[in-house]
Amino acid sequence: MSNSTEFYSNFKNQILLSINTCMPCKVLSYNEGSRTAKIQPLFMVKEMNRAPEKLSVVNDVPVMFERVKLKNNTAISVSIPNSDHTQITFNEPVELEPSINAGDTVLVVFAQRSIDDAVEGNLVYPGASRLFDVHDAIIVGLL
Repeated sequence: MSNSTEFYSNFKNQILLSINTCMPCKVLSYNEGSRTAKIQPLFMVKEMNRAPEKLSVVNDVPVMFERVKLKNNTAISVSIPNSDHTQITFNEPVELEPSINAGDTVLVVFAQRSIDDAVEGNLVYPGASRLFDVHDAIIVGLL
């Protein structure tokens, strides 16, 4: 391989390695009220001639949840301890709360731009200061 080809190949790989798309992370703590977690990314990074290093802890990571509406007032049979109720009918949309604990391994995706204001539902122009940054993480589920 020629020197220029090797240079461009290494350059391309360095660029690709700087783009965060998704990765497994360990939950260090979870705040159920704010639906945010403190996470430790599980992939390490390595620079040439150095030992691998872990990525920094990321705080206040939003956790995805679901809001579902069952069709036609669907009834669901459930077993509720110490109760005579075995069927629940949902007339309104129901939010499915995430059940996340410290120590869980989760899958995290990284937004292509800063989510600082967008998570509140605001229309924002995020600029290009942060692209695919670990601080724009969103937990999408348990692994």
